[in-house]
Amino acid sequence: MFKGESPIQRNYPIPEDFVSLAKKWCADAIDIMLGVVWQGFDALSNEFFDISRDDENIEDEITYTVFCKIQDVSGFSPFQIILHPPEREQRSIKGSMPESDLGFRLRGGNIRSHFSIEAKVIRTDGDISKYVNEIKNNFMTRRYSAFSTEAAMLGYLLSGSPFNTFNAIAKSLECTLDTYDVFNSRNHRISDHIRQIPQGIKLSNKFRCHHMIINFSNN
Repeated sequence: MFKGESPIQRNYPIPEDFVSLAKKWCADAIDIMLGVVWQGFDALSNEFFDISRDDENIEDEITYTVFCKIQDVSGFSPFQIILHPPEREQRSIKGSMPESDLGFRLRGGNIRSHFSIEAKVIRTDGDISKYVNEIKNNFMTRRYSAFSTEAAMLGYLLSGSPFNTFNAIAKSLECTLDTYDVFNSRNHRISDHIRQIPQGIKLSNKFRCHHMIINFSNN
């Protein structure tokens, strides 16, 4: 059960599909956004981010650190990185809003819309249940990424191989994970899905998830 519209929802109409909006500005919107994410992790890798003393906050620690690195490398990108953007379209009756871990918004674009990125620690290459649940329970339900036909998952792999991780994710989601040509040298795959769209909302039911496995297993 959900409350009425928030002030932002009242003052800003439902935006066009975010990806379509962004591509009016730049045909390579997704590639620019996810490119700076990879650059941020490259910068982090160059500093040898030590995770040898694992703790329960490691996911938040990595995410905040790479957020800062992405800010450093993004330069004059038309997209602004956001930490914990509110996913307000399905807020609860108490008014609380779910938050994805990271997001991008088009500078000067609709405040109500952003590209969502969620992160999950993957402790071994077969331990992908929490990762997969984020896709099923948040992205596929439009709890996250309500107005975008694409979003991204970051998997912080602590032990094992990205290859085995991708295979485990594909098996659990019962789908194919394909290489993404722009980042074919990276641990980057895509999967395509169909989401249920409520009546009256003119959005495509097609949804693409980018899977980016960040390999910390050699640290």
